[in-house]
Amino acid sequence: MWCFASTVGFLVLTWFLGPLALRALIKRRLGGYWRDANVVDSTKPERLAAPKRVAVLGGGVAGLTAAVTLARRGFEVTLLDKNAYLGGKLGSWPVQLTPTRRVWVSHGFHAFFPHYVNLNRFLDSLGLRRSFKSIGEYAILSAKGPGVSFRELDRTPVFNLFALMRAGVFKLGDALKAPGRDLYGVFLEYEHDKTFADFDHLSFADFNRLAQVPPRLKVAFNTFARAFFADEDKLSFAELLKSFHFYYLGQDGGLVYGYPTRDYEPAFLEPIRQELSKHGATVRLGQAVKALGKDGQGFSVDGERFDSVVVATDVVGAAAIVGAAQGLPEPLTTRFGALRPGQRYGVLRVWIDKDVRKDVPVFVITDRERVLDAVSLYHRLEEDSAEDVKAHGGYVIELHCYAVPEGMERDELRQALLDEVVQFFPELQGFTVQHEVFQLNRDFTAFHRGLYADRPTVETGVPGLVCAGDWVKLPFPAMLLEAACVSGVWAANQLLREAGLREEPVRSVPLRGLMAGMPQPPARKVLGR
Repeated sequence: MWCFASTVGFLVLTWFLGPLALRALIKRRLGGYWRDANVVDSTKPERLAAPKRVAVLGGGVAGLTAAVTLARRGFEVTLLDKNAYLGGKLGSWPVQLTPTRRVWVSHGFHAFFPHYVNLNRFLDSLGLRRSFKSIGEYAILSAKGPGVSFRELDRTPVFNLFALMRAGVFKLGDALKAPGRDLYGVFLEYEHDKTFADFDHLSFADFNRLAQVPPRLKVAFNTFARAFFADEDKLSFAELLKSFHFYYLGQDGGLVYGYPTRDYEPAFLEPIRQELSKHGATVRLGQAVKALGKDGQGFSVDGERFDSVVVATDVVGAAAIVGAAQGLPEPLTTRFGALRPGQRYGVLRVWIDKDVRKDVPVFVITDRERVLDAVSLYHRLEEDSAEDVKAHGGYVIELHCYAVPEGMERDELRQALLDEVVQFFPELQGFTVQHEVFQLNRDFTAFHRGLYADRPTVETGVPGLVCAGDWVKLPFPAMLLEAACVSGVWAANQLLREAGLREEPVRSVPLRGLMAGMPQPPARKVLGR
């Protein structure tokens, strides 16, 4: 009865210590909500005395962060990207709807959480969060009944679990009566290396089966799971535990996030392009890297010489470029050659003649019936889209499928998204699609079970060659946009160290959960190998 005992213990502590004292105790037990991930030696020089040429392969968040960091420190940066636009999955490009109507389209909506401390620091260095707006409410909609709203939940770890209960995510009685109740404590026991050693062999579906998770609680679990572009039978349970620790149980930032009110091109990418230009960097778009090599003189990228290289492409590009590179150790090229993407994801942006009811947040998660995972209301969240529909009429919504079922064809997915959105928003019944942009891609990182041990790290063991992206293995918990950004800083720091320069500061959430290292109940053995 570990779960019951821990719950009773929490209530007893609250009674005797009081909420304020218990909050302080939780923070102390975690070692604070934030920690310095590196030691910055302020006595070291900040800039290079003599120029060094560095190629940054990939212009997504990881590549841009590394490129700006190094360019500011005096490196001669050349950034190359296969796309005709910067930003990777934050990228934006023009689409001509009619001869006289051009709009900007991106890969989809992104949330910027308060605990993305490294990404927020980078954006603030360019003044890019000034126009951000709070989502106000983190909502999960259900087509079968009441959804779940996270508007003003308590943000202190453990207290926020009881807030979820009060919000209707689960009932305490259901959790205590569940046959697998003694397994739930594992969410509070995150330890960065141990968690993956113990649980990376399990899928999230394995845990659901063993723990017999109540339906309402499983809805919240599934929300986190699908955000990593994998069905529950593929997603590593260790990765899910890391995400809960990073987003909810290891810090007090909360789930209510901010978002830019402009398209990513004017909001982020043009200012970053200007910053790179200011520091003498060269940006080459539409240039896919064909060959990477290493010899005694340094590196060659498509025949051009560089002192160092940052591989910051998506996982597909990294596997192709490093996996086929010449002059690198065979174990390294083999490891990269084994990288693979996750499931396909679909993004369907449509211009329609009907609107969603006014009480819906501008971005909502949906309790998927078949394919629909989230809905964005672009005519309400983005000034550029609002101006477009004001001039031309209609409304702009975007439908997301984060993990497309294997075997589902493009046309079938498109129609399923259009059919399913009406189940969540009956007011759209009979709507007409006036214009659309449909993307179906397979380039997101696979966070599938059993892959963590062989995942590359930022450091490759080859001086001058580093990696960045949400696909690299970091020595602390970070996910999605924050993982991409912090890996870019971590990669830049490696090159700064090699050049004898001062590192950039990096911060992370705690490495261990609130109950890490405490005795485990005998029932926990069922999760073992």
